[in-house]
Amino acid sequence: MRIKRKRYGINFLTTLVLIVGIFLIVLSVTRFYNINRQKERLLAENSSLIAQSEALSDKLKQIRAEEEFGKDNTYVESVARTQLDMVYPGEIIFRVNGEKYQ
Repeated sequence: MRIKRKRYGINFLTTLVLIVGIFLIVLSVTRFYNINRQKERLLAENSSLIAQSEALSDKLKQIRAEEEFGKDNTYVESVARTQLDMVYPGEIIFRVNGEKYQ
């Protein structure tokens, strides 16, 4: 009859399970870190795109307002008078050079 000796060391299966477990933990942590970095990058990009969208929306509103103002003859008249120094026939313009009164 043989006497079985008790082994108190860690057997191969237990070692393999521990190594696989550690590997999965390291893999999960690195994946989590990468996902958080990607999330931060996407949030920053989203904020930038929102700011661009708001700027373009404001620019569009300004262009539409200028279009509406341009349809009216008052806009054309104000540009002609201020930038081109045009007047209606029979109008007389008096310009005074010198100091402005305060």
